[in-house]
Amino acid sequence: MRSKFNIVTSTILVSIFIARFGTFLVLPYLTLFLLDEFHYSGMQIGTIISTLALSNLVMSFFVGPYIDKYPKNKVIIIGLIGYLICYFYFPFIEHYSGFIAFAALLGVSQAVVEPTYRVLLSLYTEPENRRLIFNMRYFLINISAAIAPLTSVYFQQYGMANLFFIVGFIFLLNILIFIIIPLKLNPISTTKPSIFHSFHVFKKDTSFLIFVLALIFISFGYSQFDSTFSQYLGKSFHHELAIQYFAWLITTNAITVLVIQYFVYKLGELISTTTSLMIGSGLLSMGLFFFGQSDSILWLIAAMVIFTAGEVLVFTMVDIHLDGMCEDQEKGTYFALSGVKSVGRIVGPSLGGVLLDTMSSGALVFFIISVVTLLAIPSFYYSSKIRGQF
Repeated sequence: MRSKFNIVTSTILVSIFIARFGTFLVLPYLTLFLLDEFHYSGMQIGTIISTLALSNLVMSFFVGPYIDKYPKNKVIIIGLIGYLICYFYFPFIEHYSGFIAFAALLGVSQAVVEPTYRVLLSLYTEPENRRLIFNMRYFLINISAAIAPLTSVYFQQYGMANLFFIVGFIFLLNILIFIIIPLKLNPISTTKPSIFHSFHVFKKDTSFLIFVLALIFISFGYSQFDSTFSQYLGKSFHHELAIQYFAWLITTNAITVLVIQYFVYKLGELISTTTSLMIGSGLLSMGLFFFGQSDSILWLIAAMVIFTAGEVLVFTMVDIHLDGMCEDQEKGTYFALSGVKSVGRIVGPSLGGVLLDTMSSGALVFFIISVVTLLAIPSFYYSSKIRGQF
C-alpha cells in the first residue's frame, strides 16, 4: 500500500522544490537582464521566450510515450542533464543566436522533466491522496518562489554568470538524487513511441483536446507576467527599481499562494475542479487587466493578489483534473501532451512584446491580453460538458 508520503513521493517533492528554487533564482530576471545588458527590443526578448515555449511544444508530442514505456528515473535524469548544460552554458553566451539555443534546449528539458515529475507523483500515490499530493507539489513550488527571487537579488551583486553556475550545481544535485532514489516501477505501456500516437490521443478524446485549448489561453495570460509585464516594469522604471519592484511582486505572488492555498484546497472538496478552473480563469484575466491601469506599486501589488488567486484556483486543479482523464498506462502521454499549452507561451511573449513596442498605453496592452485569457472559461466548460460533467 502506497502511503501519502512514502520515500519516493517525498524524494520527488524535495527534488521539485530544489529544481524550482534554482529556476526562480534566474529565469524571472532573464528579460530584465537581456533588456539592460544587451538592449534587445521587446520583440527580440519575446522571441527568445517564445523559442523556449516552441521547443517545449514540439517535444511534448514526442516525449509522452517514452515516459510511459521506459524507466522514469532514466527519463528524468536525461531531462535534468539538459538543464545542467543550459545553466553552465548561459554565462558564455555573447550573441543573440546563443540565447535562442539556450531557450531551445531549456524548453526540451522542461518537456521531459515536468510531466515525468507529475506522472511519478500520480503513480506512487493512492487516488484518494492525489489531491493532497498535487497541492503539496504546488505549495513547495511557491515556497521556492517566495524565497528564491529575493535571494537572487542579493547574489546578483556577484554577477549573473556566477548565479547561473550556482543553479547548474543545484541541478547536478538533482541528478544525483535520481541516481540514488529507489524507483522500482516497471514500464507499463507497450505502445510504440510515436508522434502519431499523440495525435491519435487528441483525435479520440475531444474533451481532452478542448481542455488543452483552455490551457493554451491560460498559458498565454500567465506567460505575460515574466515576459511582457517585466518588460513593462523595465520601461516604466529605471533598472534597479524595476528589479526591486519585480522581486516584491514575485514575493507577493508566492506569499499570497501560501496564505490562500489551504482555503483553495478545502474549496476544492466542495466544488468541482471545472468550476474552480473557470473561476480561476476569470480572476487571472482580471489581474492582468489591472496590471495596466496604474504604475503605483500598491496598485500593482493588489493586482498581483487577484492574479495569484486565479493562478492558485487554476494550477492546483489542472493536474487533479487531468489525472482523472486518463489511465495509468497513458499518464505520461496525457501529462506530456498538456505541454501543448506552450502554444500560449509562444504567442504570449511575442504578441506582448509587439504590443509594448507599438502601443503607448499599458492599459490597452493588458486589456487585450486579459480578453484573450478570458477565453479559457468557455473552453473549460465545453470540455467538461463533453465528458458529461456539466
